[in-house]
Amino acid sequence: MLSRPIVYGALSLALVIAVAVGTPAFVIRQAPMKVMSTIEGRIAGAAGGWNACYHNEVYGPRMEAARRANPDSIISSMAYDLSDGPVRISGVTWPRYWSISFYQQNSDNFFVRNDLELGDPNFTFILLLDGQDTDGLAGEEIISPTAKGIMLIRRFAADNSDMPGILANQKALSCGPA
Repeated sequence: MLSRPIVYGALSLALVIAVAVGTPAFVIRQAPMKVMSTIEGRIAGAAGGWNACYHNEVYGPRMEAARRANPDSIISSMAYDLSDGPVRISGVTWPRYWSISFYQQNSDNFFVRNDLELGDPNFTFILLLDGQDTDGLAGEEIISPTAKGIMLIRRFAADNSDMPGILANQKALSCGPA
């Protein structure tokens, strides 16, 4: 029969190993999802709901806001939820530089396209989950690995004089249920 100190020592060692192995794996998997859930909630709140566009309408750095990586990028965003079906995103690219990116629930980027890759400045994308019905829907299909995530559209502004054109470009953008 094993003595109590040996049993307690073995159990303690097993617990230490489980925590040492399990905690990083859990954090690596769960932390990005928690961050994305927060971002999705903020975008959806600012846009007035899921599957709706939200537009940054300010050029350059802002002292009262979080620093942006590129203050000359004017961003439109959408928090999407495909639980009720596909979402359509359509509009016109911006001539200086334009790109669209989609990020799944764990923050992985799964689709990027820029204005040069599109060729035609007019675009329509249908964002959907694998297996969702798209009969009668026109546009390039993008399959999201997760039901929720975010979309970012970036436009380059050389200076503040680009803002009227960018604001008009943002108004031409349509995000919503397909």
